[in-house]
Amino acid sequence: MINDLKKELMELSDKKYQAFSSKLLPNTDNILGVRLPVLRKIAKRISKGNYNLFLNQNDNEFFELTIIEAMLIGMITNDDEAFYLLEKFIPKITNWSTCDTLCASAKFLKKDKERTKKLLNKYLNSSDEFESRFCYVVLLMYFIDDDYDFVFTCIKNFNNEKYYAKMAAAWCLSICLIKNFNVCFKDIEENIISPWVRAKGITKAIESYQLSDFQKEKLKEYRKILK
Repeated sequence: MINDLKKELMELSDKKYQAFSSKLLPNTDNILGVRLPVLRKIAKRISKGNYNLFLNQNDNEFFELTIIEAMLIGMITNDDEAFYLLEKFIPKITNWSTCDTLCASAKFLKKDKERTKKLLNKYLNSSDEFESRFCYVVLLMYFIDDDYDFVFTCIKNFNNEKYYAKMAAAWCLSICLIKNFNVCFKDIEENIISPWVRAKGITKAIESYQLSDFQKEKLKEYRKILK
């Protein structure tokens, strides 16, 4: 199965898209250049058949094979199996695209928030760049709307100096500001959080079209104080 799939992916590869993707994903040198909608169709096709055969044979030779697996996990209908496969997959995350694809695909994570929190708690204090990023992308996608306090506590405790982890925490903070401006603004004034994450999160929030001009000006004035 896996050899036929590799052949299919090589035939679908686009050199221009490969070059474009490679620029966005530094240190990822196994990109063929197959677009995500195409990979999603392949993952859906595999999910309807013997997907365990693919999972057992997948050697992740190509970036696209890893992305297909990330997408496939989100298509598993048995939540217990999906959680198991997701945790088994996490060590394979070596770039932001794989991380964010997994998080966006794994919508089952929002069904049982307590179970998801237990999973996140295993990785929230990880020194690994992408284990940490995974947590904060899950938080911003599935928790801010109905569990803001938990999300901000995680941001307050963030302690990872690696770039893509910091960017995810800042992204998460910016979404907190967008969705709970008054509460979040008060929290960033009253609590000690990573200066880098706070500054970048404020900048990302200011760049958003979802805040009012008044809110953006308030953030800009606060940013001046921080400098």
